[in-house]
Amino acid sequence: MGVSRQTVYSWAARGSIVLSGDKVDVDASLARRNAVAAGGVHRTEMTWAQAAVWVWGHDGSELSDGVEGGQRVKAAATELGFDIQHEPDEQLLILFRLDEETHSFYGKDRVAGALRFLRSELGYVATMHPDIPDDWNEPGLRALCLLKGEKL
Repeated sequence: MGVSRQTVYSWAARGSIVLSGDKVDVDASLARRNAVAAGGVHRTEMTWAQAAVWVWGHDGSELSDGVEGGQRVKAAATELGFDIQHEPDEQLLILFRLDEETHSFYGKDRVAGALRFLRSELGYVATMHPDIPDDWNEPGLRALCLLKGEKL
């Protein structure tokens, strides 16, 4: 793309490109770029603490309604940098970061368990690194919000 190595590092830090391990996934990165250009992905820079306050502040609001079930978990997981594997026949949902950590959720409450974990992950990072800025996607943040009347 005719940019410097430092520009690529900056893009990676902002989440503007998709990495597979330590390599750039060119096809996925171009798809993300096209989605942004088409208005499909809106990124907002906030600190982790600000993102947590935003999520807790929108719990139970109409803004948090809309995406449910597996799609909601996928949006929330992606927002926090997790990949997701869903095995409906085995009632299994797995959140993972390659070469880092894996969290498995079983049974009929697997979606609620995964969302509970993701919300706690947001709170943990916001507590440990409150002033670290990051790029946030509003649909991903909305997916982390509790729906009206929901208790996880």
